This record gives sequence, structure tokens and C-alpha cells, in this order.
Amino acid sequence: MRLPAIRIHRAALPLTLLFVVAIAACGGGDDGPTTPAGPSTITISPATTMMTFIGQTRAFRATVRDAAGQNVTAQVTWTSSDPAVFTVDGSGTVTAVSNGSGQVEASTGGLTATATVTVEQRPSVLVVLSGSNQQAAAGAALPNPVEVQVADQGGAGVSGVAISFAPGEGAGSVNPENAVSDAEGKASTQWTLGGGFGTQSLRVTISQGAQTVVNARAVPESPIPDLAIEGSLRLSRDDPTSLETVDVTVRVANLGNAATPAVFPLALSIDGTVVETFEIDELAVEERVNLTYTLGPLDAGSHEIAFELDAAGEIDEWSEDNNSASVTADVLSQEVISIEGTGEVWSRVISADSADVLLFRLDVSETLDEFLTVRLSGGSGDADLFLNYGQRPDAPFDYQCFSITPTTGEVCQAAPIRAGSYHVAVDAFVDFGPTTMTVTVGDDPLEDYDIDLVFLSSGSSSQNEIVEEAVELWESTIVGGVTDIEVALPPGDCGDGSPAVNEVVDDIRIYVRIDSIDGVGRVLGRSGPCRVRVISALDKVLTPITGLIVLDQADVDTLEALGRLDETIVHEIAHVLGFGTIWDGYGLLVNPSENTPGVDTHFRGPLTIAAFDAAGGDGYTGGAKVPVQNDGRQGIADGHWRDGVFGNELLTPFISPDGSVFSAITIESMADLGFLVSLSQAEDYRLPGSAAAAMGRLKGPIIDLSEDILDRPIRTVEMKGGAKREIYRR
Repeated sequence: MRLPAIRIHRAALPLTLLFVVAIAACGGGDDGPTTPAGPSTITISPATTMMTFIGQTRAFRATVRDAAGQNVTAQVTWTSSDPAVFTVDGSGTVTAVSNGSGQVEASTGGLTATATVTVEQRPSVLVVLSGSNQQAAAGAALPNPVEVQVADQGGAGVSGVAISFAPGEGAGSVNPENAVSDAEGKASTQWTLGGGFGTQSLRVTISQGAQTVVNARAVPESPIPDLAIEGSLRLSRDDPTSLETVDVTVRVANLGNAATPAVFPLALSIDGTVVETFEIDELAVEERVNLTYTLGPLDAGSHEIAFELDAAGEIDEWSEDNNSASVTADVLSQEVISIEGTGEVWSRVISADSADVLLFRLDVSETLDEFLTVRLSGGSGDADLFLNYGQRPDAPFDYQCFSITPTTGEVCQAAPIRAGSYHVAVDAFVDFGPTTMTVTVGDDPLEDYDIDLVFLSSGSSSQNEIVEEAVELWESTIVGGVTDIEVALPPGDCGDGSPAVNEVVDDIRIYVRIDSIDGVGRVLGRSGPCRVRVISALDKVLTPITGLIVLDQADVDTLEALGRLDETIVHEIAHVLGFGTIWDGYGLLVNPSENTPGVDTHFRGPLTIAAFDAAGGDGYTGGAKVPVQNDGRQGIADGHWRDGVFGNELLTPFISPDGSVFSAITIESMADLGFLVSLSQAEDYRLPGSAAAAMGRLKGPIIDLSEDILDRPIRTVEMKGGAKREIYRR
């Protein structure tokens, strides 16, 4: 059913409704009354806070808004309901004063807001106030009580905390064993020591977790010494071989309260048998001495090394329990390689199970400018070969030469053959053998060291010839090749104009550009490696692959006229080969001066140090050896020998007008980088003896090679084996 429409005549609407309708229909007119400006509400944040130590602060913020809810700026007054519990400053920062609770109030224009503040200290630390490190007769009470304090994070004492006092084993008793901290957080106990002599301990704890230890010393009523071996015996290495001695260090102390006899005995035993008794001089009260003895060589196997003080018990002392100590040495088997001289061959057929390591040692009485060659050949399986001069390394890949093909075909060489010891390790990567190991003296190198010289832009024919002669000098100084490596390098990888390389590099490629730089003087040239070999898995930097020498044509002409171009080129090639440019990668540069000029920058290669000593540096007192230029200048510091010490040596930053010397020190620095070298190219050289003498030897115009180290990143190429050889050197 459809209802009829209801119609209401406009004139029948109430007057009030008509008024509203009229306003709604009109787009203009009065906006109506406005909201009064000024603060309408105030709030505080945070609404509540807990403070856990006296002196702790907490910032409160008051927010004032108008009736529309908009923030307004107003002067706020802050008050504390209980200043004895906490105070508040004009910015609303509350500071804890004592335990309790109260309200912080913010007010403005008759408006107020409050937040709750509670201060409740929490124990954080235990502090020994007095009574620590006292001394008394064994079994007697200490002269003074042990007093401690429980403190909160701010260091204020905390009252009402339960404290436990617990003597260690044999450390006597306390009274009381438990206490409660007073109003200042303090508590104390009386400690009666145990009957034993020496240090005794008392542990103090609270249930909240904080604890501390108090020590006291129990002494006999009549003073007597107490001989003791403190700590563990220390071996110079845990795995000496059957051909090596081992140093053992023992720390002997007198813990008593009287001096020891003038002489007392210390017995050394190996595997339970006394092998020697030493006489130790008198020790005063609390005096200690470290004693080191050299043992062995010992037979292969496990051996117990022990020391005992006063083994016969003839000295009256506090305790005999601390008079002995022992350590176990696991001695490895090592075989002697015996070769009489040049042309001699030592041979042995060897086999080993997986993970076994066979160790050998060759002792050389005099240095020979020859090759030492170690080879493995024949048999099945996989044996890896390692060779090192000097000390036997702790880990295989710390050896100077390591050969790691997937077969038993391995070879390592060393040159020159130096007086001292060579260590050989054969590691069974998997079972191998029977394999023949041969050691020869005087063998030719497996491969010469080759420098592939590429002129990007040339000088005159005579200048190019001087460059080539400098290359020949280095090829006769470095006498053994390194791993050939296949590379794929883009154009410009080693300076502007350097071509792309997609081939095997044997052993290094050096690009030379003789061009205009800045005219006569200033920068004569720059040089350095562009790419170096690395074995990332072993964290090892190896020898350079490519390098660049840039020379100023104007200066080349001058140097040639002075007769010093040859020395300059030899100097620059040294930087390309790694001198002063890759020392960091080998861990051989100590205290670089780039950021701290004047520090004692030095090169720590052992072969270089020996050569420095032989040239008169054995009495050097100017710092550590071997001194490196340390003035912090870019392109010169940290990459040359220190000119004030070396004078006219070739690898200082200056070429002497009278000629510079290519010394054994520089050649041996290349050996410390892993190159096989010949010392026959070294010229006679002696250190001048003082900075004044060094500079006094330089007469006439000095050729300044400042900034000659190339300022460019040295990039790496990962080793993947060699196209011709499988010898990897550090």
C-alpha cells in the first residue's frame, strides 16, 4: 500500500528552524564567536619514573596547549612535593636525593599537572673499605675487621642489604658470617685466619649478584722463607724437533717472611730422572726471578720436563706443596740432510700417511753463491713441499717457498745458499709414496727471472739502452723465476697508453714512458707496481706482475749528461719490483711515518738486518733496524732507506753526485720479499757511521728523487697456479 505524500508548507516551519536554514543557505555572513587564546591545559611526560641510585637525574617535559589543542609557549614553574626525596630545577630535571616517593608538579597560569617520582636504590657494587691485605700469624685473628660497603650505581651506600662473608677453603672463619648493611650501606666482620701459610681469601657477596674478594696473608710466628714455583713452566716452542734445543723458563719466588738461604737447589728432571741440579742465589722476601734453561735436543716423542725446589726438604719453609711444576714437550722427529759441497746430491725415498708431516734440516757452514734445490718425484698420491731458511716456521704456509701441486712433483729452490739452517717439510695432503726426495747444491735455476720491458714512449736510443742495461742488472741480481701467471687486464690498467694484456706474464712486465712532466728539476720520475700476485686464502701478497716507470724527458737528458741516468733507472726498477711499495703487504714495514712524521720507521726483514749489521750497522743506536725514511712526505717516506744513516746508498731518496752504491742491504731486502738473489752484484759499501758523515759524503749537486713512488693503487691478481711452474713464494 503506498502512503500519500506529506507536504509541509514553508510558512508552517517554526521560526527558529527558518533562521537556521537561512544561514545555511547563505555563503557569507558573520564567522561567529572566536576561541579565547592562551593556555588551556598542561600535561607532564613521563607520567611516572623509577630512579635506582642517588644522584641519578631524569628530565621531565611539560606541554601547554590552548583550547584548540595547539601548543603554546608559557612560563612553567616546577616544584617537588618532597625535596628530601628528590629535587627539581627550573628546566624540569629531577635529581634523586634519598629513597621515597613524591610528586613533581608543573604549573602555569593557574594550571597544574603532576607526575610520580619514586627513588628506590638498587645495590650495584661491593666496595672494600678497610681490612684488605692484612697479615697475621696462621690461625690468629686479623688485627682489624674487614669492612665493606654496598653501593648503588652512583656510589651511594645502600642500607638493609643482606651480606654474606665466606672464607675460602682452609682460610679460617669469620664472625659474623652474615650481616645487614647499615644506613650508610656498611657492614663488617672479624676474620680469623686458617692454619696454613700464605695468601688466604674471603669472598663477600650479596644476593643481588655483586661480590668481591678480600685477601690476607698468614705467616708463621717465627719468620721463615717459602720457596715456590709460580705459574706454569714455559717452553720456547711446544713442538721442538729431535734436532732442536728448547728453552724452558721457570719463575722462582720467595713467598715467606724471611730471606732464603744464600744458595738453594733447583732440580731439573726429564721423564722422572734428575738430569741436573742448579744453585739459585738468595731471594729476599717477596723477591722473584725468571730462570731460563736450554734443553736437548731430545729424542722424538712425549717428554715430561719438571723442576723442583729443595727436593731433599732441607729448608724449613711454609709449605712444600708449591715447590714443583712440570710441562710436557711433544718432540717431533727431524732428519739431517748431509751435503758436503757443490755438486753433492742427497737422496731419500719417503712415504707418509695423510696429514703426516716429515721434517728435515740442512746445516750450512758457509755462504755459497749457488742454488739449493729440493725436489720430490715419483710415487702416487699428493705430497706438498716447503722450504725455509733460518728458524723453522710454526705453520707450513709461513715457509718462504711452498710447492703445492696435486701430485708428488714438487720443487723448491733457495739462492744464495746461506750459512745457517734450512728447514724442509713434506706434508702428506693425502697418502703418498714411494717418492724420491733429492737435495742438490749448485743446480741451475729452474727458470731465470725475466723482465719484459715495454716502452710506451721512448727516449733517445742511448737512453733506451741505459734502461735496458738497468733491467739486465736486476735480471742478474734476481736469479730465479717466480710463478708465471695468466692475466686478463684492460687497456690503461698500468697507466695511460698501457695495452690490454690477455696472456701469461713471465715474470714481470714493466712499462716505461719517457715524456714531459714538469721540465728540468722537481719531479724526475715516478715508479711502482700496478698488479701483484696474491693468494687470498692464505692472506699472502706475492711478487709484482706489472709495473710502470714514468720519466721526465728533460730530466732524463740532464741525468744522462751527468752520467747518473743508469743509477736512477736501477733505483726506479727497485720500486717496481716491490722495494718500498709492497713492504706493508709482507708485514715488513714498522711504524710508517705518513701520518706521524719523525717516528722510528724501519724495515724488519731478517736478511736485510743481517746485511745492515755486516755493513757496519751492528752498533747502530738510532732506533730499530733497518732505518727507513721517516719524514712523512708522500712519495718519499716509508719507501727509501733513511738518508741520514745510509749516505750514498742507491735506495735513499737521493742520488749522490759522486755515484751511489748498490749494496747487499738492498739486494737482501728483495730476498726478504721472497726473491732468489745473487749477492755477486753487490758493490762494496760501509755505513758512514753518523748523520753528519753521511751528509758529508755527498759533495756537489744532489739528485733529488722525491715523490718518485707512483701514487696509484696497487691491484691484485689471484694465483691459480703457474703455466710453467708450481712454485709459490712469499
